[in-house]
Order: sequence, then structure tokens, then C-alpha cells
Amino acid sequence: MEQDQNTSSGDKSVVSVRTMDAAFAILITLVGIAVIWDSVSHGAGWEQGLGPQAGYFPFWIGCFIVLAGVCNTIGAFLPGNKAAGAESFVTREQLGSVLRVFVPTLIYVVLMYYVGLYVAAALYIGGFMMVNGGFSIVRTLPYAVIIPVILFYVFERLFLISLPKGPVEALLGL
Repeated sequence: MEQDQNTSSGDKSVVSVRTMDAAFAILITLVGIAVIWDSVSHGAGWEQGLGPQAGYFPFWIGCFIVLAGVCNTIGAFLPGNKAAGAESFVTREQLGSVLRVFVPTLIYVVLMYYVGLYVAAALYIGGFMMVNGGFSIVRTLPYAVIIPVILFYVFERLFLISLPKGPVEALLGL
């Protein structure tokens, strides 16, 4: 079997293309089942003299989604499926790159709830520049302060759109 370019350099595969194809196909099937379930609760039949109920068309769309998901799930496991073979979907190095962006973004989203958007943005920008970019605190601090201030001015003063604020903005009376 042919080795993927990423795994030939010694970087270990985390998950194969076949596994991801099957997982996504199963997810699609579950989405279709949810559409069918919800459609039935709204009425998926045809009322005599009135026509289709509210869930009629979504019900049939859900059926097609389930059919597509089941076909793709089966297809992922067929032995002749070269596209979904044992090739690497993502290697450890690639997954590490994704996580170096995903984890700080997740922390940013959680922090927004507790400290507001602007302070979270300052921490996100500063942390991201220092950890992922390798910049010093001296080079990072101006960006971590100026960008949230500009965002505040644009949204709160120019567009008059109030974004989530936290205790720091409350202390400053903003």
C-alpha cells in the first residue's frame, strides 16, 4: 500500500481518511435522523384538502440525508475504496498545529463570558503572539492594548453596538 507523504517523514498518523469518512457519514446520518424526528413532531403528513403539514418537506429531506449518510458509511468500509484507504487524514504534527490555534480560541471564547470581549481579546492577542509567534512582551503589549481599544471605539462609539463587557469596563465606567 502506498504511504502518505506526511507519514513517510516519520510523523505518525493520528487518524486515517477511512475513519474520518465513516465518522462524518455517521454524523450526517444522525443529523438526518434529528431532522426526521423534529419533522414528525410538527406533522409530517398530508392533510386531506389542506396539503402538506409543516414537517412534510423537512421529513423527506431528512430521509434523503439519512440515505446519503448510510450510503457513505457503507462506502467508507468497502474494500475497493482507494480514496478512503489507510492514508493519514491528519498527522501528529498537523494536529498540533491545529490545536495551537484551537485551544487559545476556545479559551478566548470562555474568557469572554467572565471578563468581557475586550479584555479577552487583549489576552488572546497577547498570548497568541507570545506563545505561537514567539514575540516578546515588549512587542506584544502595544497590539494587545491598541486592537481592543480600536474595537471598542468602532463598535461602541461609531456603530453603537454594545458588545459583552466585563468587570474591567465596569471599573472604567464604559
